[in-house]
Amino acid sequence: GNAGGCMLTATATASRSNLFSSTGIDGFARRRASDVSRAPARVARSPRRRAMDANNEDDSALASSSSSQRWESPGYETLRLLVPELDSSRYHKGQAGKIGVVGGCSEYTGAPYFAAMSALRMGADLAHVFCAEGAGQVIKSYSPELIVHPYLREGRKEVTVTVDGEAVHAVTYDEEAVFEAMERVTPWLHRMDALVVGPGLGRDPTMSEIAKRIIAFAHERDVPLVIDADGLRVLMEDQGLIREGHVVLTPNKAELDRFSAQIARSRGDPPPTTTVARARYVTSQLDGPVVVAKGEADIVALDVIVESTDGAAMPYRRHLVCDEPGSPRRCGGQGDVLAGAIAVFLAWATRSKEAACAV
Repeated sequence: GNAGGCMLTATATASRSNLFSSTGIDGFARRRASDVSRAPARVARSPRRRAMDANNEDDSALASSSSSQRWESPGYETLRLLVPELDSSRYHKGQAGKIGVVGGCSEYTGAPYFAAMSALRMGADLAHVFCAEGAGQVIKSYSPELIVHPYLREGRKEVTVTVDGEAVHAVTYDEEAVFEAMERVTPWLHRMDALVVGPGLGRDPTMSEIAKRIIAFAHERDVPLVIDADGLRVLMEDQGLIREGHVVLTPNKAELDRFSAQIARSRGDPPPTTTVARARYVTSQLDGPVVVAKGEADIVALDVIVESTDGAAMPYRRHLVCDEPGSPRRCGGQGDVLAGAIAVFLAWATRSKEAACAV
């Protein structure tokens, strides 16, 4: 099968189901399946998606829960409002999406390439890759379609700190290299419609600090974010980086297990025990990023508090399940393809009021 096929389908459906709309908009209203027109034959082969309400529902019960609600795909006329029209009289280069991918180090050059090319193949006009200096020429050689900025820096500094009266040696980032990288990257971030942070980032402390500051910068300005791979590790180290906004996390099973367990330890909570519960726990504890938990059955979860039409605070919970068979292999690059595709849907869903009303 195609790389990440079922995951892409679930994510496409999720974006059309208003998971990526602002929490301040009344678009969070739930719709019954009968309220949505059937999709034409070409898009009717949608995976099974259900709204799950049990906090620790066993994963094996996902496909058979009697309390779950079956959703139908939106019709063509609804979907077309989300996708930019191919009308050269109305749009210029870049208006169908400018996607930035932050990642790519001396060891990992393929991941940012897959994410950026996925964005282009999904329909974005331009894809930028912000990578380490040593990865730039390699990534440029993969495709002339990518705009590559080798502005990030790798490096580390050894420092000695005093802990309980004893000298302890530690490794930290190079502040000068971080400052230089941010000075060169920041002007470009203003131009991006969405960012993917993490593919091929690696674990270098200077690269990680740059990624952390890019996440904070983008989030403060409400630039849509997809955080994947080592970007999730950066977020684990500083969970306060994101709050609400247009943010999607794409952990695989191991990453979701570690992330949920770490949050539970930091809050003194018992760790959730199932994939659905872990995904729900992460989105609720971080105040509402969408969690796309990748696995045999993909889970798309959102759990936030929103304001109703009468001004009252109310919980909004939505959990979609994609158990349609995809690729039987779990090879490298599938998650990167997914991350790039999600970024395009994020950019489209926030480009205009018409697009927001389409979901």
